[in-house]
Amino acid sequence: MKKLLIIISVFLAFSACSELEDLNVNVKDFAEVSGESLYNGATLQFINQMSTEDVNRNLLLMWMQHFANTTYPDESRYDMTTRGVPNTTSNTMYRLVLVNYQEAARVLETQPLAGISQARRDNQLAIVEIMTVFAWSYVFENFGDMPYSQALDFSFPTPVYDDGLTVYKDLISRLNTAMEDLTLTEAGMPAGYDNIFGGTAEGTAKWYKFANTLKLRMGLMLSDVDNSYSKTVVEEAAPNVFVQGDLMTMNYLSASPNQNQQYVDLVASGRDDYVVTSNIIDAMQPTNPAPEHSILSVTVTDPRLGFYAIPVVGSNPPVYLGGAQGQANSYAAFSHVNPIHLTANRPWIIMDYTEAEFLLAEAVERGFSVGGTAEAHYINAVKSSIVFWGGTNAQADAYLAQPSVAYATAFSDWKQKIGTQAWLAYWLRGNTIWNSYRRLDYPRLFAPPDYKQEIDKVPVRLFYPVNEQTLNADNYEAASLKIGGDFPLTRLFFDKEIY
Repeated sequence: MKKLLIIISVFLAFSACSELEDLNVNVKDFAEVSGESLYNGATLQFINQMSTEDVNRNLLLMWMQHFANTTYPDESRYDMTTRGVPNTTSNTMYRLVLVNYQEAARVLETQPLAGISQARRDNQLAIVEIMTVFAWSYVFENFGDMPYSQALDFSFPTPVYDDGLTVYKDLISRLNTAMEDLTLTEAGMPAGYDNIFGGTAEGTAKWYKFANTLKLRMGLMLSDVDNSYSKTVVEEAAPNVFVQGDLMTMNYLSASPNQNQQYVDLVASGRDDYVVTSNIIDAMQPTNPAPEHSILSVTVTDPRLGFYAIPVVGSNPPVYLGGAQGQANSYAAFSHVNPIHLTANRPWIIMDYTEAEFLLAEAVERGFSVGGTAEAHYINAVKSSIVFWGGTNAQADAYLAQPSVAYATAFSDWKQKIGTQAWLAYWLRGNTIWNSYRRLDYPRLFAPPDYKQEIDKVPVRLFYPVNEQTLNADNYEAASLKIGGDFPLTRLFFDKEIY
């Protein structure tokens, strides 16, 4: 009897331990995540990072002087420290985007085909790789030299910083390989997992065009540092870029947490933090006399003005009035972003035909063989932007006929012609404007009063994440020394023009 009691006690003890261990099992969350889900989540984080107006994450529409602050103007004055924008940007890109793209590719490579062809799986892997290249280009365009070769390997807790030019060329090679792996007659991601081009065979063809347009832009980014290489890249990409009607957007949903990020920041937040700047409003309507540092003087109101912004609330007759850059502005006294842009499910533009045409105009001016004339591409870009935002062809023609806008007479420098109109066209796309501005050095943008950290011009990079100074000190110091100092005005590997 005693032996029997011992056996029963041992059995009950093991049974109790087993039941306690079961309590540690999370039965609500997924035990495994599909490659498609990882890709989809990383893409949402990436596009949100590029489009957000949260002053803790992205300051570019203020730096590019489309938006001015109301109560808190320090971010327009180039304060990156208080909000920790470099840290947040780096953490988002490495931890939430790039690692998940890497894991998405790993899972897709081993995930059962489950009724799809190998060609479609290859398309899925190629799409992940295209977006990975896009994400890496964003990192290096923002910071300069950054961890790359050791960055996503957990066996390197203090990764080295890789040379920006070398990495950028490697990314273009990776982009070429990804495009070669696409089968344009096959679909891509399953339904619901591609919120950009949809996942059909038609969507795959759009991915191919986007990759070429990205390649065109990346090639031009290197034109001042390696013209021969840039020429080859640009001429390879040009025949297959976006054409009229092509548009790449992140297609958001009405319900949180998948809402348009600018709606979240400007509406759902319940805050009135931004007005449109006088810099862009004065460049879009006739003003007499022209303001100091006027970017563009026009005699015909830009047809896009009424689609970008709204008149000052209560003004009669309606008046468009922009806030002062770098100053505290009354929300009630100035024009606001047009509410048509601020709905929860509003698609956000990542890249479009307008940008492709501006890039081709630039390529022609640089002497690259991409077809057409710089003037024709410029006209196509301006007209497509005006029509896209709601203007008519007749309005576009009248706008383009002005001496200050017409390609033959606008400015003596082709960079100023293209750069100024690109700045006007890339509405709500801070990073796209910043790349164009740094590459062309136009339009001329001036630092606001009371600028921070002795930055007397518009910043041309984010400084390195502050925590790198303690967590990865040796590599941080080496990288800072190599690029010429960890300062917001340090020109990066692609950015050689100084004015």
